[in-house]
Order: sequence, then structure tokens, then C-alpha cells
Amino acid sequence: MDMTWVEVDTKAILHNVKEARRMLGRGVKICAIIKDNAYGHGLIPIAKILQKGGVECLGIGDISEAIELRKNGIKLPVLNIVSAFPFQAKDIVSYGISQSVSDLGIVRELDKEAKKQKTTAKVHIEIDTGMGRLGLTSENFEDFFSKVRKFSNIKVEGVFTHLSSADDNPSYTWKQISDFEYASFLVPESIIKHVLNSSGVINFSGAGFDMVRPGLMIYGLHLDKKEEKVVKLKPALSWKTKVLFVKNCKKGSSISYGNTYRTKKDTKIAVLGVGYGSGYNRLLSNSGEVLISGKKYPVAGRVCMDLIMTDLGKSSKVKAGDTAVLIGKSKNNIISAEELAAKCKTIPYEIICAIKKDVKRVYV
Repeated sequence: MDMTWVEVDTKAILHNVKEARRMLGRGVKICAIIKDNAYGHGLIPIAKILQKGGVECLGIGDISEAIELRKNGIKLPVLNIVSAFPFQAKDIVSYGISQSVSDLGIVRELDKEAKKQKTTAKVHIEIDTGMGRLGLTSENFEDFFSKVRKFSNIKVEGVFTHLSSADDNPSYTWKQISDFEYASFLVPESIIKHVLNSSGVINFSGAGFDMVRPGLMIYGLHLDKKEEKVVKLKPALSWKTKVLFVKNCKKGSSISYGNTYRTKKDTKIAVLGVGYGSGYNRLLSNSGEVLISGKKYPVAGRVCMDLIMTDLGKSSKVKAGDTAVLIGKSKNNIISAEELAAKCKTIPYEIICAIKKDVKRVYV
């Protein structure tokens, strides 16, 4: 029996894809982002679910992920949205990966490798419209675009940008969209244009261009509460663990490292089989909560590497072997990834991506 595990609701994933489709114009393709182990949901199983669910493309952030997809029978187009090194050109071409580019070094190597393999390498050129990360400036795009198109074994499949603030800054986002339209105005219609991430799809769906790149919304999560009024997503991930031990503690007992938690009265303390070694954030020390049989109990003391404690109260009937919910629903109560993110002063991306790969995933 596993001490801690993740359950993924496959119907929720498909529902969220349908919601993205509902918000977009007809003919807009979906490149579902599954980087970083599909945001903690499991790379290969999620890719297979999305492939059956009709998405047109999968987006990853590392060539090793793309290779893993191909070796596991994923036939969909795969786009690496993060820059690659020239030495990775052979694998990019061999496994039929579309590669984002913003410098000629990788383009030259892709062209050489494609020529060797008697094929064509597909690239997507990134324009930096205000993210301040990867990509060409708008002023340099036209010259770069014309140079890339001269390589005989390179096909410019797409042109894109990445929105930095689609969840909370509409004026800046519209400026990014406008700058992208201006920079890519002369790009032929046969080349895919894509801009919108999850918050972009939810808040700027009219600017869908040819393709969108939802990530967080595919998994049923939001960056901003206001988005819940626009789209009805279903969280796909639940994280559960087992109660290992229950002990009686007298008033004033110290719990966990550093003596940061002392019982205020006689009580019962449950020890749960999860900790920061599995990805449960240490910032949830003395602030997190868990659900057992539908009731919320506070995390007592510091989160340990493999264990956390929770204060049950004196009259609790919780016993060893009971299931505790870290993220998800128990009876009529819920703990969301967004709720944990707020407690940790971070974003739900970090909460779910932090769940270690060796935590068992169960697909239901």
C-alpha cells in the first residue's frame, strides 16, 4: 500500500478541453501544455488522454519530454516551447519535434541535421512582446524571419509570443497582442500564429489567432478567482495520504522540529505519511490543513521530510489507516491547490508541479 498518492480524474481533463473549445472561435487549434510531467499529473497518461480527446498539438519544455512521448507512441505534433541547444538538433529532427527558435545558431544546426536525415525541420519563431524572456524583439523579427526562410531544410511552421499578465493586466496584455499583430503582419496565412495561454484563453478568447497554448486550465485550475465566473473548470488532481499513527498528547506538548507548535489542551495528534520529500510545501508548517472524513484539521508543527502532523482534537475518531486528503474533496469539503498556493504566497503551478514523480499516480 502506498503511503501517499495522486488521483487524476480523466473526465475532468476532457471536460476542461471542451471548455477551452467552447470559448474559442471555430478552427482554432489547441496545443495543450504538458511540460514538467504534465504539471504533476503524469506526462504519458495525460498525453494519451489528450490525444484521444482531440487536441491538435502537445507543448513541452524539454527535449527529453518529447523523446519520452515519441517512445511511448504519441503521434501528435509536439512543440518544444523552450529554446534548445545546437547539440540537441539530431534528436529534434529524428523524433519529429517542432522547435521554438530565436537565434540562428540552432536554426543552422537543425538545417544541417535535417539535410543529413533527408527531411525538413519545423520551427516556431518566438517574438518577445513584453515577457522579457525568450524571443526576438519586434524590431528584429522581420530580418530574422527572412533569414530563416532561406534555409532549404527548415520549415517555419509557426510564429508566437507569450503573454506575461493575462490574468491581471488587460491593458498590458492588449498591448502585447497588438505588438504581435504588428510584428507578424506580413507572415503568410499558412504559418500558424499563436499567443494565448490559459488566462489568455479565458480573458482574451477573441484573440485566439490560429492556435492557443492552455496549460493550467487543462488541469482545472485558475490563477485568479475572477476567472471562475467566466469558465467552469473541473480540478483533475487529488492528492491523498494515509494516517500512520494516532497518539494522545497532553496540554503543552511540543510537536515536530523547533517546538513551533504546542498543544493548547489535551488532544490527539495524527501522523501522516507525506512531507516535503514528496513535494508537500514546508511553508504549510502550522498553516496548512488536511481533510479526513470531510473535516478539516490543521497541520501541527513543521512539515518534515516524510511526515506531517495534524491536531485532531480530543474527541476525534480518526485512526491509523484512514485516508487524509491534501488536495481535493472529502464529503462536502474541499482543499484546492489555489488555497495552498495562497498560504504559501505562490501560484498553483508550483504546488502541483512540486509533487514528486515517484508519488504514484492513479487515473480514474
